[in-house]
Amino acid sequence: MAEKFNLQDRFLNILRTNKIPVKVYLVNGFQTKGIIRSFDSFTMLLENGNQQNLIYKHAISTIMPESFVKLIKTQTEEKENNENNEFKNSNENET
Repeated sequence: MAEKFNLQDRFLNILRTNKIPVKVYLVNGFQTKGIIRSFDSFTMLLENGNQQNLIYKHAISTIMPESFVKLIKTQTEEKENNENNEFKNSNENET
């Protein structure tokens, strides 16, 4: 069965793990910047220096990362990744 793809979680997790700075626009027009430290189904914790903001997702209009986020691997990248994993596994079995 195919893996279920959750775009929002994948996007936010890439931003969080790579510490990519983001600009967050809220539905009331307010905007804030920072690094995503954590998120769950309803909230996102944004940190900027010594300031932390717990933002409710229903209040978010747009999230703009400072750099491009690649969410989907191409078939070539997927194939290379699988080949690297197979090579890694075969080397582990030899030792």
